[in-house]
Formats: sequence, C-alpha cells, structure tokens
Amino acid sequence: MSTVTTMQRIIVTIPPGLLSQVEEAAAKLNFSRSRLVREALEQYIEAQRRQELRELLKEGYLYRAEESRQLAQEFFVAEQEAWDRYAPWEE
Repeated sequence: MSTVTTMQRIIVTIPPGLLSQVEEAAAKLNFSRSRLVREALEQYIEAQRRQELRELLKEGYLYRAEESRQLAQEFFVAEQEAWDRYAPWEE
C-alpha cells in the first residue's frame, strides 16, 4: 500500500542572489528547488525545536541548582566519612 502525500503550493519571495545559491545547491544534490527548500525548512524547524528543548532544560537545571547545592552541602560530611572509611588516601 502506498501513501500519497498531498503537497501544497506556496509562493516565497527571495533575493536573486539567494535564488542562485538555492539553484546551485539543488543541482549539486540533484534535488529540485522545492525539495531543497522543503528539506532546509524541515532542518530549520527541527533545530528550533532542539533549541527550545535546550532552553527548557537549562531553565529546569537552574531552577534546581540551589536545591542541588543544598543537598550536596548536607551530605558532604557523610560522603567525606564514607571516603575516609572505604577509600582512604595512601601516602
């Protein structure tokens, strides 16, 4: 069973220099201009989604940073005791 994808036509206005670059890149890749633009847009949108995710993760890490610092500080003594007991430094 084949899946037919319905495409929609849009009109995009770009400067002549950019059009020349699109045509060159499409020729090198043996793509139509439409395919090149379509794939470039897909990559751009994916990159934007990844950037948004990075920002959300950063925001979450920063939100939890103080909590993590406090936990580390609270457990420092116990952790130090464990290191001294189970992994003593050899001199």
